[in-house]
Amino acid sequence: MARIIRKKRKKKKIVLTHFAGFMFVVSSFSYLGSSLFLRTYNNSLSSRKQEIDSQIAELETQNDAVRVVIQTLSARDRVDSIASENGLTLDQDNIITITAANDSGE
Repeated sequence: MARIIRKKRKKKKIVLTHFAGFMFVVSSFSYLGSSLFLRTYNNSLSSRKQEIDSQIAELETQNDAVRVVIQTLSARDRVDSIASENGLTLDQDNIITITAANDSGE
């Protein structure tokens, strides 16, 4: 009688091993690519934040300067001097003084 030789099926194991190795390589490249992209993106966001912060500081300085100009232009002495230069006078009969209300509800 002839002996039947059965071959073990190793093809599935080899294919599975190759597939796992391929997926490992693909995931490694994906990890490296995404980490480089995210690092670059983070650096660009960081530089953009610094630019915006410097713009904010510049605008705050301009706002302070404008606030000082407004206070200077709205000073009572200046308004009185401009009014007197144009011939306007202050009529004491038309001045009404408003006092703060008491906290007791009167």
